[in-house]
Amino acid sequence: MLDKPDLADAMIVKQLEANYGLHIHGLEFLPVGNDQRAWAYRVEVETGVYFLKLRKGGTKPASLLAPRYLKTRGIKQVVAPLETVCGRLSASHGDYDLILYPFVEGQSAWRMPLALSQWRAWGAVMRKIHGSSLSAQALDVAEREVFGLKWLNTIDKVEELLRRGDWRGQVAAQAARLWREQTAEIQRCRRRFQETGALLAADSPEFVLCHADIHTANIILNPLGEIHIVDWDETVIAPKERDLMFFVEDGHQPEETAAFFAGYDGGEINWLALAYYKYDWVIQEFADYGERIFLSDEIGAKDLESALCEFKRLFEPGDVIDRAHRTFHWMLRQPAYSHIGIG
Repeated sequence: MLDKPDLADAMIVKQLEANYGLHIHGLEFLPVGNDQRAWAYRVEVETGVYFLKLRKGGTKPASLLAPRYLKTRGIKQVVAPLETVCGRLSASHGDYDLILYPFVEGQSAWRMPLALSQWRAWGAVMRKIHGSSLSAQALDVAEREVFGLKWLNTIDKVEELLRRGDWRGQVAAQAARLWREQTAEIQRCRRRFQETGALLAADSPEFVLCHADIHTANIILNPLGEIHIVDWDETVIAPKERDLMFFVEDGHQPEETAAFFAGYDGGEINWLALAYYKYDWVIQEFADYGERIFLSDEIGAKDLESALCEFKRLFEPGDVIDRAHRTFHWMLRQPAYSHIGIG
């Protein structure tokens, strides 16, 4: 997030020292990320540096347990939460959870190109993750995919608000005008999301452990060029295409995609699942930005302006809606799906 939370730095330091047994020398807010309920900090101690994620409104247990388990299974590229002095993977203060991680020195892959060898390494790591069997504890709390239903309740709330004309502020007015102008496109995406979801549910695909947000912004490259996977907030048990959608028709060069799948070496792609998850991402974006702009009273001015810019970008050529449509039409050209009657 771009704006700081309403929790004082002094209180954050106090909670870190009490729960993690640290003596804090410095706390720096990092205006990064695109989650309206999470904030990032750099934490300095005498012996080194940590990364703190501050989350409001609850933390999914699987987002802590899954990376911790994968790390213990020897997948060193996974960045997992550290334990408190009581052996927990997070600490709490009021509505906030504090989750401490090792600080990975390096740069986000979002801001720099990857070598083909790094794409292959990334593919190999994802294959290991998808082939891992979670612990019983993690399986008990992990979310499982429910096809064609997520996000729609939030979108319904936004559209009801738009019907009533019940919004406040210039940013919301601009977003409302754009939403109305794009109604046909939004409804097309919604229909394809629901219909491909119904077909996929009937197909009973194999489920694996998925990161579910595995784009380049969640890859950190250390000074040696090694990849580290961060931000497991959306961990889910789902078809492997939940992750693979980030590597097909997602703006990468063909040789980059080929290198990733050379490392992945994990069987055939289910094109129906891939098309579904492209639309799932679009619908999630509609719900996310709709909630931020129209339904949230806690978002700051900078983040509100950013949400409007990102919402506008969804409809541009080459962005997520365009990519979803391209994947959908590619699916229809496959013999196994050419008969599907979805408009």
